[in-house]
Amino acid sequence: MSVNQSLSCCLVVRNESSKIVNCLDNIKILADEIIVIDTGSTDNTPSIIKQWAIKNKIERNVNVIEVGKKFHDEDDDFNFGAAKTFAFDNASKDFVMWLDANDTVTNQAQVKKIFLVETSKNPNMYFALPTALTADYAFARVRIAPRGKVWMEGSVHEYMRFSDNSLVRFFIPIAIQNKKPGRDLNRNLRLLLKEWNRSPTARMAFYIAQSYSEMGNDVEAFKWYKKRIFTFEFLHEFGEEHFKSMECFAEYLASGKKYENTSDTDLYDIATEMIRMEPTRIEGYYYLGKYHMTKKEYDKAINEFRKYTICKKPAMYNLWLDKRLYGGRAIRNAIDECSMGLKYKDVLKPEQILDYGPTSGGYKVGSAQY
Repeated sequence: MSVNQSLSCCLVVRNESSKIVNCLDNIKILADEIIVIDTGSTDNTPSIIKQWAIKNKIERNVNVIEVGKKFHDEDDDFNFGAAKTFAFDNASKDFVMWLDANDTVTNQAQVKKIFLVETSKNPNMYFALPTALTADYAFARVRIAPRGKVWMEGSVHEYMRFSDNSLVRFFIPIAIQNKKPGRDLNRNLRLLLKEWNRSPTARMAFYIAQSYSEMGNDVEAFKWYKKRIFTFEFLHEFGEEHFKSMECFAEYLASGKKYENTSDTDLYDIATEMIRMEPTRIEGYYYLGKYHMTKKEYDKAINEFRKYTICKKPAMYNLWLDKRLYGGRAIRNAIDECSMGLKYKDVLKPEQILDYGPTSGGYKVGSAQY
């Protein structure tokens, strides 16, 4: 006879008085226990949580632990991973789940049902759910795991790690909405570089590159994407980050931004590796076509671009999908450019126009008039 597994929902909060009730309302069915670590709120967040627990008659199952500056370092930087691990350590149920105060579970009853059904079959498992930042921008994150076998790693961009390698992964396709105001990229980068100096990892290199990219620093972004791809062995658990690093690296090369002694050959190598890794995704074929365009091999380029017909959008929630590619616009434009190259032996730039001769049928290049 199977035994129902219990779940502790764990939150780390600070000054969340405007949103904490909404978050709690969306886990009160899901959670058998709620652990809240308050890291120095100066508003009334702790009292709001306690009042909410009394109102819902579950005060025995809600534990608010106020820790002040416990997880701040000498520079006053906060360690999110350590604080969430502390929450797990103070939980008492079979499984733990982490959430942020900005999170809204879109169907907690269904998540609870799936959790109970699957853990009754096999309690030796963990669960990933999509985190949806917008209506079409979501990615899977591991959220639920057996207590005592898990901790959160990383001071920022933290993630679950396990002491038991035999755990089985299960994906629950029910989104957790995360509506968060703009991120502090300077703070994130500072924390990432600090962590890199302590213990460099492939994942950290990727997020440093992403931070530089979002800040508009192409030279540093390129350097860190390159470091992510060529310094570390491929890690399957972070496959999407590895693939995105190659895509960003290829985009720089295809755009003519060849920093650090790179060349067109690197574009070819990266594109073919992307195809090897993900033969049903479009990115590798697109950048292989771009490589052939740099060589003015327009027939070969068109052949690669047209392979989009055998490709499909990834079925799982994926972060960082390029809408230009999956919407088809970039492919159509590239094929048009190649067709022009075949006809006129070159690809004209967007600021140029064709002025057809009335009798010769030839053309000349002139400045655009529109």
